[in-house]
Amino acid sequence: MGCDSLGTVTRELVDPFDLIKQFFDPENEWKLKTDEQGKPILEKFDQIYKKAQTIPFNQMTHVTKIFSLDPLPMGVMITGIESIKNRTIKSLIGEFKKEELKLGKKIPSRMGDYTVKIIAKRLLDFISQYYNEQYAEWKSKPYLELMIGGYNKAGPFPSIFKILITDTKIEDTFPEDDPFGIVFGGQMQEIQRLVFGTDGLNKAKIAIRFAQLFEKYRLLLREFLGSKGISEELPSADNFIDELNPFDEWDLDGFDANWADFSEQNAIECVNFFVEIMAKSQQFSSRLPTVGGDIHIGLITKDKGFKFISRQEYVHEGYVTPMED
Repeated sequence: MGCDSLGTVTRELVDPFDLIKQFFDPENEWKLKTDEQGKPILEKFDQIYKKAQTIPFNQMTHVTKIFSLDPLPMGVMITGIESIKNRTIKSLIGEFKKEELKLGKKIPSRMGDYTVKIIAKRLLDFISQYYNEQYAEWKSKPYLELMIGGYNKAGPFPSIFKILITDTKIEDTFPEDDPFGIVFGGQMQEIQRLVFGTDGLNKAKIAIRFAQLFEKYRLLLREFLGSKGISEELPSADNFIDELNPFDEWDLDGFDANWADFSEQNAIECVNFFVEIMAKSQQFSSRLPTVGGDIHIGLITKDKGFKFISRQEYVHEGYVTPMED
């Protein structure tokens, strides 16, 4: 498991000059533009919201986003908000380990045949009580996602689950018969483009472009048939959305790797590679980065549990103090 250490608070912001271009008339004292019937073209808030962009509003360096659940062979990572009211997510996870799971140096015998999914459910319930109390009245709640990975007490293979605090649910990531692969959370466009050939946003743009071309082709066909004296109104591509889905049983080429064959060192270097790609791509982007800072990596094995691979230390004017695991 690996992540960056840049904590970013974002907001949905709108450039007022984008609104001027679309909704206001410079030749009529900048009043609202109207349609042919004289009605203002700006009718709903949604028209403004669709022009909003997610912009970094505040940042904090050296944020801890990865945590050990030792002595359980599991780890947790977070993306989204870093605190709830006056409590950091780090402190809440520490309290979860101590008070909810009552983890000491050994796994309590009362936990029995624990599984990653059971711990994920308990962590969801624990964090949600603070989250819901703080944001119960909010119409648009801030995003918070946790990812938990590790080993059940029984069984040799690891599993990973996404804990979606905002939606109060847990998502499986891999089928039981194929437990190997890679899972992303948070900002991941560049990593997705490498691993899957493209990302979700580009897939949506490709689908929209297909629809535009189908409509253009429909109009060209109608014109062609008209030149032959054939008057026929061809159906729109909207009538065949499922049949014309460009990603139905087809996808782009992506990263080819035999994940199950990776050595531990391969896995460490691969995680570092992906997180660094995301951080570097944002470093040189024209927009403020939301990924960056030191890369933190933890290795989880069935027999030895969670171990930090990256250095966890406090640094002050040349003095270094190791953090406790």
